Formats: sequence, structure tokens, C-alpha cells
Amino acid sequence: MLRLFENPTDPFTHDDRPLARSVRRFLIDELRPLRPVAAVAVTSTILCAVLEVWLIAYAGRLVDLLAAGRPDTFWDARGAELIAVAVLTLLVRPALNLASEALDDIAFRANARPLARWRMHRHVSRQSIGWFRGDFAGRIASWVRDGGDAAATAAYSVIHTLVYVTAYVAGSVWVMAAIDVRLLLPLGAWLSAYALLTVVLVPRYRRASERLQEAESALTGLLVDAYANADTLALLGEPAARVANDRAIFRRARRAHLDLQRVEVTINGTMMALGSALLVGLVGYGIALWRTGAAPLGLVAAALALSFRITSMAEWLLDAVSSLFGAVGALRRALRTVAQPLAVRDRPGATPLRVRGGAITFARVSHHYGRGAGGLDRLDLHVRAGERVGIVGRSGAGKSTLAGLLLRFHDAERGTITIDGTDITTVTQESLRSRIAMVAQEATLLHRSIRENIAGPGPADPAAVWKAVERASAGFVADLPGGLDALAGERGVKLSGGQRQRIALARAFYRDAPILVLDEATSALDSEAEAAIHDTLDEVLHGRTVIAIAHRLSTIARMDRIVVLDAGRIVEAGTHADLLRHGGLYARLWARQSDGFLGTDDNGGRARVEADEPGTAVAGAGDADRRPDRR
Repeated sequence: MLRLFENPTDPFTHDDRPLARSVRRFLIDELRPLRPVAAVAVTSTILCAVLEVWLIAYAGRLVDLLAAGRPDTFWDARGAELIAVAVLTLLVRPALNLASEALDDIAFRANARPLARWRMHRHVSRQSIGWFRGDFAGRIASWVRDGGDAAATAAYSVIHTLVYVTAYVAGSVWVMAAIDVRLLLPLGAWLSAYALLTVVLVPRYRRASERLQEAESALTGLLVDAYANADTLALLGEPAARVANDRAIFRRARRAHLDLQRVEVTINGTMMALGSALLVGLVGYGIALWRTGAAPLGLVAAALALSFRITSMAEWLLDAVSSLFGAVGALRRALRTVAQPLAVRDRPGATPLRVRGGAITFARVSHHYGRGAGGLDRLDLHVRAGERVGIVGRSGAGKSTLAGLLLRFHDAERGTITIDGTDITTVTQESLRSRIAMVAQEATLLHRSIRENIAGPGPADPAAVWKAVERASAGFVADLPGGLDALAGERGVKLSGGQRQRIALARAFYRDAPILVLDEATSALDSEAEAAIHDTLDEVLHGRTVIAIAHRLSTIARMDRIVVLDAGRIVEAGTHADLLRHGGLYARLWARQSDGFLGTDDNGGRARVEADEPGTAVAGAGDADRRPDRR
């Protein structure tokens, strides 16, 4: 039966609205699909509270009836009434409570949390690559996870706890006032003290909770960063300093937790004192009224029951208020990160990119990452449809910036980039990236199967996947346990660097996109593997527009044209032979790289490099571990 409450809405709808940035707006807007559930849940909660108060009031009345009535005639006079109350207690009360709990915990809370998380994840996943580079992945993940929890907790606290306790206290006030308005005096004094406690201590709890959330987020970031990059940390040395840094972060998390617990213990201790005062006040005042004949005995019984119940619920309410403020603080902190406006967004009315030939134009493009220097500076570059262009330059010349802007990992600060005459900012990012295949220098894989790392999630043509594997000279896949179904490990750690790069190449070949960006695509391969791939690569590149970024110049010597960048501008352009004859920056880079890989002749002189023949560097120039000129 409870399954009927499970699916009041689909929490994973495709909704790409901007994420609300304030807590109030987020709860109102993002939990909108659950409003009908919330309305019914609030109604059932109020009915449960009213029924509980009525039963306590009836118990007091029953005491008076029993005291005044005769045992031999009591059942005849009150039997039907007692049966009705029994049915109400045995059947209606449990059914109403079950429905209320199911609405609160299954229909609402169990859907509010994934709904909030999904909306946060959808928004964050559409952020630009540059945005992710500004924070720890673990921190972002923790804010998405904890932010969804906080949103559900905040809404649940209101619907399940605050409404119930408020209705219960209001009902208790009504019951006592109906019997004797003087009973409101001790209750009013208690409510005033309770309100003062809430005003003083709850804000302290909220601030302490925010500090704990921040410290826990930093700790999560540390753990994820340390475990994901264990190999890098092992090479950094200075273990004592690293341990000291880790200990400091752990200590901050502990200190924040201790501060929160101190406030919580103070709240609970004060609540116990207030509860005891309410118990003595209500019962004692009720006895005083009974002694003077101003109140019946049933009133004392009802006051006793209500005082115990209100005291326990007051603690529950304060916990709920503290939890609410803590959740609001956590949600507010999460939204500061996850609800940031999209750094790169599709324009309203953006259309899919249609590639006719693949011509690419950079027109007066500047991008300095907001620093005023670095990146690209008023770059003008036209790549003809089907042309293969190599991009070279010193470290920091702007090569990677060029590739990142083409894929809209960032939006250019100035200038325009077009593909076949279409401004890439006017098309959807999804369609843009589906028409451009890229192989990056750092071939990081997902912790998924080799098949998914090549073809992506969902159905894939096995024959096409194996063809891409063969083109990338990745025959080792057939020898892996499970073949294409073998897991690559987190960031591809189960494979060597060369194997990861060949999987990345297979991914690009499988996509069969009309535009191909190669960012040092064979840097992790040894010379033999690179030579084997080059023959296939020439076949794959034929008829496509190619931008190949390289430090190892032998890999781009056969490009149709080579563009040399320096300080974000084009300083040279031409074929490999033309640039060597020109004797400029490219020739110096080529000579430096060739000298670094060539030995000496028998006379102690340098071996000669033929300037007129592309790709004449010796085989040693293909060694992936010897690249003196890196970005």
C-alpha cells in the first residue's frame, strides 16, 4: 500500500532553468512539483495534532465522568460514546497517522531530496570547464549532495514538525482556556521563556552549523584530492608538511563539530529546565484551583498529560528549529557554489550547429582569463574546410586557449569564432561539441568500461567500437579481462599513459566528427606506437578539418600548414619546409628539439637535420619521455 505514495512526481525531469540562488526562492521554486503533496501533508499533520489534543482533553473529561457517575449505570449511559472513542483511537488515529507519515517521509521527503540534488547536479554539470578548475571536485560534489539533503530537511522540518507542534500547542491553549482561562498563565510564561531561548540560542546553532558544513566540505575536498592524486602526492615529498596540513584540516572539522555540540547541549539542558518548570506550574496551579473548587479533578489529569506532552514536543520543536536553521545555513552555503550563474550558457533560441565543410575562423579573438595578459591577443586565423593546421609555440603562447575557446570551454572576451560562417555562441554547446572530436594531452578516462569510454553511455555498435580500437592501435583491449567491458579505473589508473591515450584516440575515431582537435594526441606513445598510429591517423584525418597542437614538432611536420603562436598572436605561418627556410621561431624550436634528440657524429659535431624534408627528425624525436619544450 505504501508504494502508492512513492511517485507523486518525477524528480528527474529535464529542466534547465537557472537555479534559484536564495534559500527561500530555491525551496519555493525547485520543490514546486511537490506542492500538492505538501498541502495534503500539512492538512493531515494538523488533523493528527488536533486529534491528539482532543484525546487528552477527553481523557480529563472521562476522569470527571468516572468520579461523578455510578459504576452500575455508567455503561448504559456512556457505552455508545466510549465505543465511538475506542473506534476513533484504534482505527482512525493509526490510519491518519500512517497516512501523515507516508505523505511526509515517502511522498515528500524521499522525493524532495533527489529532486533538489538533481536540479543542483543538472545546473553544475552545465558549467564551463574553466568553472570547475576554480574549486575542488570533491567540495563541489559535497555541496550538491549536502545541499539536496539540506533542502529536503528544511522543507520537511516545516511540514512535519513545525506545523504539528504549532497546531498542538494552539489546541492545548484552546483546551485549557475552555476549562479555565487562568491555566494560560503558567503556559504563557513558559512560551515566553521558550521564545527567548529560541531567539538567543538558535542563531548560535545556525552559525555553528554553517561553520561545520564549511569545515566538512573542506575535509571532503582534501580526501578526494588526496585519494585521486595519490601518485602525485607520493612524488612531492615532504610527508611531514603534508601530514601537518591534513591534521590542520581535520582539526578544524573537529573544532567546528565541538562548537556545534556545545550549543546543542546548552539547548537541551535549558529545555529540560523549562520543561520541569512547565510541569510544576501547570500541575501545581491545577491542584490549587481544584482545592478551591474552581477546577474539576479531570482538569488536573489533563494538565498533567498536556504538560508532559508539550514538554517533550517543545524539545522536539527546538530540535526541529535548530535543524531547520542548520539546514538553511547549509543550503545557503551550498547555493553560493552550486547556484552560481553559468559562466558559459546557450543563448535564448540557440540552434544546433550544422557543419557543411568545417571552415573555422578566429576574428580578432582576445581572451586573457580576466587577467589582462596571457591567453590570446587579437588573434586572426582562418582554417579552410578540410585543411590540417598545426599549432606550435612556446609555453603560454595560447595554444590550449585556442582549443578551449573553439569548444566553448570559455567564451572569448573579445572577437568572434565561426564555423562555416556561424558564430559558435549562437549554437547549442551540445551540438558544437558533438561536431568536434578532441584528443587531449592528458587522456583521463572515466571509471567505466572501455566501451563506455569510447562510445559513451547507451547502446553502441560493437563493430564500430572495435574498428576505432584498431585504428588507434589499441589491440591491448582484446587482452584485458572482459575486453571492452573491462573497467578503466578512476581516471583510467588501470591503464598505462600510452594505453589511455590510445583509448582517447579511439574515442575520437568512433565519433567520426567533421572537425578534429588534437592536443599533443600522441605524446604518451613510444616511437613505435606513434609510427603505427600515424599511418592510420593520415587516413582518419583525410577530408576533415584538423587543428593539431604539438610540442613534439615531428608530429605536425606533415600538416598542410603550421601556425606559430607567441604571446597570443600569430608570428609565423607556412609549411614545415617554408618555416625552416625562414629561420624564425619555428626553426629555432625545431633545431632545439632536434639537438636535444640527436647524438654527435664521429667528429664531435651535431648530426644534420634536413630542412627541406618534412619529418626528418630521427626516431628518438618520438620518445614521449623527452619533450624539452612543454607548454
